[in-house]
Amino acid sequence: MTGPDPLRDELRELADNVAPADLYERSLARSRRLGRREAAVGTTAAVVALALLGSGLWQLPRSGPRPAAPVAGPPLAPSASAPVATEDRSTATGSQAAAPPRKSRSDRPRPAATTSSPRSTSIADLPGHIFYADRGDEGRLVRLTPGDQLETVLSKPYATVGVSPDGARVAYVADGSLMVVDTGGGEPQQAYAGTTSASQAPAWSPDGAQLLIDTTEPAVLDVASGALTPLPSGLDGQHFRWSGDGSTLVYGTAGCGLKVAETNAQSGTPVPESGDTGGRAACRPVSVDATGDLVTVHLEQNTADPAGTADPAAAPADAVLDTVTGDIVDLPVSGRVIGAVFDPDGNLLVRTYQDGKRKLSLFAPDFTLLLRAREPAYLRSLALVAYTR
Repeated sequence: MTGPDPLRDELRELADNVAPADLYERSLARSRRLGRREAAVGTTAAVVALALLGSGLWQLPRSGPRPAAPVAGPPLAPSASAPVATEDRSTATGSQAAAPPRKSRSDRPRPAATTSSPRSTSIADLPGHIFYADRGDEGRLVRLTPGDQLETVLSKPYATVGVSPDGARVAYVADGSLMVVDTGGGEPQQAYAGTTSASQAPAWSPDGAQLLIDTTEPAVLDVASGALTPLPSGLDGQHFRWSGDGSTLVYGTAGCGLKVAETNAQSGTPVPESGDTGGRAACRPVSVDATGDLVTVHLEQNTADPAGTADPAAAPADAVLDTVTGDIVDLPVSGRVIGAVFDPDGNLLVRTYQDGKRKLSLFAPDFTLLLRAREPAYLRSLALVAYTR
């Protein structure tokens, strides 16, 4: 028999004292610890990230070059769809209701500050034809032709008269009827019955095909056919005159002012009131230049005109007015203006009176002085009516 083994007995005693281990439970416990640790780390990272976003520390310097700051430009115009403020909306509505002001042309000619020498001083060199009215001889109308020749073109009594742009025909009102006659002779022909004269002298269109007359209201008469077309109701006025190119109408208003309208417009634009008329008003246009920028006018309350007439509708023009600014044009002439008329091409004939003498000055559209001559003495009692080609 073998004797007792002390080592074996000791190992057996140790084995009896050790508790059996459960590996499954140990593994599960370890897995739970790892999960709690990862959740804690994730929560901490989220809190840190939110803190960085709120403080702006996330904008850390970059390794690349720093971007340049944008260059400031002009403020953008408000969008058409953007709402308009209440105080601006009323202003915009008012500006749309009012007629837009006329724009000044940069090429509009103006007289020189000093009087230049004329190209001619002889009345015989005057081109075109001048028409005068002899109101003291029952309405006789005379024409001064080149070469200082005077001839009578109308001997019938008339209330008011208009000369065609080419000087070939005359329209006049007598006993309520509109009559037309050739200046070369012939019998007058009735163009329209039932017209008035006080508020609208017959005004020829630049091509001589139409007449602006006053019936129950201002209207355009086709001379050949007799067709009558009333002006738009928005063109409420009197003394209508066409510009030389036919694009513009200038007319007087009931309040003693002037308006300008394109021939196809429904309303007119007021001419600004002038502050240099000496208290007189520009109520009646007499003739218009080629474009409608300038108009010769008769200023009311001008009783010192030696060639004036009793009929204010037939009184000669005594000033030239700018229809854009309302200013009186300072003409380079001596003496007092007692007549001024444009021809259809924009040439301006000015009649002046000084020291008992009358002179005629003819200006080109750019105000070049073409002629200045003494007017024949036998014309002194006549009133300037028209200047034609």
